[in-house]
Amino acid sequence: MYKKKLRGMYISKKVLKYHFDPHEAPRDTYLLCKLQWGETGTPWIHWVKNYRYHAEVKNYYYHAEAYFLEKIFKMRRSNNYVNCSITWYLSWSPCEECCCKIQNFLRKHSHVNIDIHVSRLYYIENEKNRQGLRNLMSLEKVTIAVMEIEDYTHCWKTFIQGDVDDDSWTVDFPSEIAKNRSILKDIFEDLPLIESAMPSVSCSITWVLSTTPCGKCSRKILKFLRAYPNVTLKIYAAKLFKHLDIRNQQGLRNLAMNGVIIRIMNLADYSYCWKTFVAYQHGEDDYWPWSFTSHIFLNWIELRHILLVSRHLEKTLRVKSNAKS
Repeated sequence: MYKKKLRGMYISKKVLKYHFDPHEAPRDTYLLCKLQWGETGTPWIHWVKNYRYHAEVKNYYYHAEAYFLEKIFKMRRSNNYVNCSITWYLSWSPCEECCCKIQNFLRKHSHVNIDIHVSRLYYIENEKNRQGLRNLMSLEKVTIAVMEIEDYTHCWKTFIQGDVDDDSWTVDFPSEIAKNRSILKDIFEDLPLIESAMPSVSCSITWVLSTTPCGKCSRKILKFLRAYPNVTLKIYAAKLFKHLDIRNQQGLRNLAMNGVIIRIMNLADYSYCWKTFVAYQHGEDDYWPWSFTSHIFLNWIELRHILLVSRHLEKTLRVKSNAKS
């Protein structure tokens, strides 16, 4: 019975509402996880919390992150040649010690990447914890973000067994989310830049993509832009790539929040690409695929919905900043 309280597949509504409320400051840390081997199949879900037990010689204590990596992941380990995507929803951000353990784990498991979403920031005034988060975020295989309202809704639908949706418990979360996101953004702005041999002139890049970037590519784009702050990027995509996958959604939000312009291609964009990138053939001077119109509109609606969260938070932060000044 004791172990069942420390980990499982589904979590109680009471625990989710209390431990993931950004206004509260509970002692324990809860970790909700989705683990995906390869690109297909149903993700495996699980939750763990801080683990304490007493032995005759020594008392043992695991933080939730360490317990998952050292105990749970071993149980689920598959073929080392298959990529593994892990998504964590944490009630507290990792401490400095857990950040080190996550780094060591990823060095040993080159096929694994981890997306971390946190409800609140753990002793964030402590410089060791801030530096631990910076060290994690500097890794190619890690993203860290504050949980959005959509993440809370996703956790309710995924980790609560057989219950109707309940949006009322997050109604007063936006102000705390905005505050924590602002703090986390300030921490990551202190990340050291990679030395570049490029001149310090501005560079504008425009991509026309057949699909939007996946979550993994979004991480790589962000790290590139952080290394080259003189570069701006615009992305025009013909369609959305697996847009129901929350990892891909969060990747697009992170890009948008960091200044990347993302658009769905319209008919004029197709015409431009035809004239710019297609070798000229007599009688084919232009290309306006009118049959794409409905698909363009549907993709535009979905992208607008995905980015709406990041725009709302950015506006909230701007209003708060103006109020303080």
